[in-house]
Amino acid sequence: MSEGSRTPQINMSSLPVGGGIAGGIFTAGSMAIFLIGIPALRYFLPSAAILGGGVALLIHFAKHETPGKSWILSSTKK
Repeated sequence: MSEGSRTPQINMSSLPVGGGIAGGIFTAGSMAIFLIGIPALRYFLPSAAILGGGVALLIHFAKHETPGKSWILSSTKK
């Protein structure tokens, strides 16, 4: 093949997928393809989901002084 010719391939970043049920189906299908194709991921997915859910619950139930106030503290005291 010459250097100027393009090879036909699917680029995942160029697929238009919106939110809602269509995006969820696309995400679930993509995850299933990767889990079937790369068996080592089968061990990491459950632990990542549990860890991510735990972090999400921790952030959700963390008490803040003022709702909407930044929880990242500044390095200088006022």
